[in-house]
Amino acid sequence: MTFGHAVIDGNPALIFALVPVIVSHLRIDLAHAGALVTLLLMTSSITQPVFGFLQDRRPLFPTASLGLLLAGAAMAATGFVATYAQMVVLVLIAGLGIAAFHPQAVAQAGRASDGRTEWGIAIFFTGGSTGTAIMSLAIVPLVAMFGPHATLVALVPAVVTAALFARAYSTWLGAEARAEGSPTAASSMRAVARPLSLLLTVSILRSAVLTAYLAFLPALVVFRTGSLALGAAALAAFLFAGSVGALLGGAAAHRFGGSRVVTVSLITGMVGLLPVSWLPASILVPWMFVAGVLMFASEAQVTALAQRLLPAFVGVASSLMMGVGLGIGNVGAFVTGAIADRRGIQFAITAVTLLLGAAAVASILYMLSLRKVRA
Repeated sequence: MTFGHAVIDGNPALIFALVPVIVSHLRIDLAHAGALVTLLLMTSSITQPVFGFLQDRRPLFPTASLGLLLAGAAMAATGFVATYAQMVVLVLIAGLGIAAFHPQAVAQAGRASDGRTEWGIAIFFTGGSTGTAIMSLAIVPLVAMFGPHATLVALVPAVVTAALFARAYSTWLGAEARAEGSPTAASSMRAVARPLSLLLTVSILRSAVLTAYLAFLPALVVFRTGSLALGAAALAAFLFAGSVGALLGGAAAHRFGGSRVVTVSLITGMVGLLPVSWLPASILVPWMFVAGVLMFASEAQVTALAQRLLPAFVGVASSLMMGVGLGIGNVGAFVTGAIADRRGIQFAITAVTLLLGAAAVASILYMLSLRKVRA
């Protein structure tokens, strides 16, 4: 599941790392580039509850395998577009493929964790950030050598991994039996509506900041230094840090509790990211690594906490956090691009980073509301 997560999340990196190239090639502004990122991430996330419901009802339907193929093929074709409209269509198709993959894969990762969900989900999340980082590093030199058609590279890991997943359906993928008369997903969510809503708020606000950096960190570095390679390196450092942060967050959550880890991660992540727009180029890459570790420590734990609230519907719980939360939060990329066109990219990224403070407040309220539910 973790390997598949690396492959599926490598696909959006073809957009993230190549924003300056796409802007130049399609002759669009930063707001339109941000809209592409928002559309990709929103489609790949806001539709996840549909696939999460399908996962809980039909756990052996090959949604993850089909999603790998669909997303890989669409992103491989982005290097051949000539118009913005064509790019939009491919982004929509890729987003649906990514959405199809996640609920099934994260549900299986949770079930494979043997009672240590916070640790197992953390390992699963390392795949996503690692895959995005590797593709961010790989695609820039490939495009420099072979031109835009180098995006075809996305098809290779997609086909290989889809074949591995297809084999897994007949061997070790499984489902948990649900007793007759057990609560429905709707009634289960109503019972924990307040803490679940606060977790969703954390996911939305955190995602808005994350997508702003994914979409515009390379563009910020190009604006500051003129180097696309340095921008890709900074983005890769941020994403590789996500793997380290997820593992450290999982270990800390096992000892101190996931809710505490989420709150501390949001506060320290905000402190680490606020100076990024003004840092000298010489320290940008290591700084992004440290800031990434702090911020990504909370990512897997938000999903793990949701699964604990809805243990009988882990597909729905996961898709709410990774889907609806990320999807709504993805508006952050468009908003950041729009602000950047008017006030400059440095001001825009700094302003959006402050949303992590609001997310930290929501996480504290979540802990308080959980005490009331248990009481």
